[in-house]
Amino acid sequence: MISPSRRALLVLLIYSGLASLHSQAKSPEEISLTAIDSYAPTALWTMVFIEYFIPEVDRRLAETGNYKIKWNKAFGGTIAKTRGVLDALQYDLADIGIVTTPYHPDKVPFYNLPYVTPLVTTDIGLVARTMSELVERYPQLAEQWQDYRQVYLTTAGSIDTYQVLTNYPVSSLEDFQGKKIAGVGLNLRYLAGLDASPVNSGISDWYNNLATGLVDGVIGWAEGSIAYRLYEVAPYLIDVRLGAVSTKVINMNERTWARLPPEVKTVLKETAEDYRDELAREADRRSAESRIKFEEFGGTIIPLTPEQRQAWADGLPNIAGEWADDMETRGQPGHAILHDYMEIMRDNDQPIVRHWDRE
Repeated sequence: MISPSRRALLVLLIYSGLASLHSQAKSPEEISLTAIDSYAPTALWTMVFIEYFIPEVDRRLAETGNYKIKWNKAFGGTIAKTRGVLDALQYDLADIGIVTTPYHPDKVPFYNLPYVTPLVTTDIGLVARTMSELVERYPQLAEQWQDYRQVYLTTAGSIDTYQVLTNYPVSSLEDFQGKKIAGVGLNLRYLAGLDASPVNSGISDWYNNLATGLVDGVIGWAEGSIAYRLYEVAPYLIDVRLGAVSTKVINMNERTWARLPPEVKTVLKETAEDYRDELAREADRRSAESRIKFEEFGGTIIPLTPEQRQAWADGLPNIAGEWADDMETRGQPGHAILHDYMEIMRDNDQPIVRHWDRE
């Protein structure tokens, strides 16, 4: 017969064993992921990735307790330098990253679409969601990333609208004639018809270029004007409202994706889409705040009239049609995609100045 003391000891051992088994069963499997961007954590899209995407993934995985991510946060060029995120993901140097699509117009030309449809919308959230929706409608667009051994998660953007920042006041479109205006890539096409001289120059060079008179203005945006103190050398913000553009894609390395459990894949995909919307909300907030700060810091906002914006639009070549033709030569339904994009904009009652798909 078991004594009371031995019975108590046995009960204690049984409960201890069960507790140990329960603890082991609930111990999450740890998965290491290296996240990258060439931009520093102070960049808006990187900041939101660090402060929203990563904690939100952790929170959602913690709800089941099956998996836990061990993050290696390699931002600010520690792994990928400027233009290098796509290559870093392709060649297994990282697991997940923020690809800046304007750096790769030939590799992934679909993402040029918002750039070739200016003066359509300033709703960055709508643009980002629309680009994501088009990828779902046309699966071959996501499949293009397979050539670079990557899996697409979502499209995002942080520029609510391009504007022109100048070191001189503007009262009419004629005031751009003969002026040197800096920009990057496709947005330099916006100067066609203004008789201005386009200068290909990145935002990190704009301050010095403006200060030294190398350029007279830049195609920028409100939040960028504050972040890079451009108001000091370009105190005039010409409120053209050229339009919102999506410039970021969240991608994963293909081999990393293949080894992930389905639950983790689902959380990463869904959180990426929520990151897209969170970034858009933060971009809108920052833009409104930046316009106020621009004037507080001594800047002047000069709005263009509807007639001036219409004249600007009419003076542009059909860059959207050129884009669609190029997509067709690549075996993609460029004109159908352009039409769908514009239809979504019309369905959302956007203040379209030029209907690019109707030409």
